Amino acid sequence: MDRRELLQVGLTAIAGTAIGTDAHATSQAPAAPASPSKPLGVHPLSGPFEGWTGTLLEVNYAPGQVSASHQHPGPTFGYVVRGSIKWAIDGQPAKTLTAGQTFFEPLGSVHSTSANASATEPAVISVVIVGKTGEPLSKPATATPRTP
Repeated sequence: MDRRELLQVGLTAIAGTAIGTDAHATSQAPAAPASPSKPLGVHPLSGPFEGWTGTLLEVNYAPGQVSASHQHPGPTFGYVVRGSIKWAIDGQPAKTLTAGQTFFEPLGSVHSTSANASATEPAVISVVIVGKTGEPLSKPATATPRTP
């Protein structure tokens, strides 16, 4: 099992117990349609998490792709598999994350910056989204970003 597969298994285990340069660029550049994602695993949770599901996705960003501000139904864990992304929650300054780095989005946060940091190379992330069973995994941001 290679490092990427091991991390994906680890992210799935965590769930068991998815482009401009920053937030300002998002307002200047048109948001692309949702990044193509591929489900890698869906796992109903049990015990105190009964009624919730952990979903592992591979999210692909084309060169320069920017996603609109959005929210997930629960905590979200991410890992940059390939390339680099610009990432921020709740209107904070965007960070550039490169292959091998991780991120976390708490319940209620707004994913305010989600972008491929490169105009020439694709980027791929693995994401575990925990949410109530049957809820969409992502929706346009409707809440005011929470204060960290």
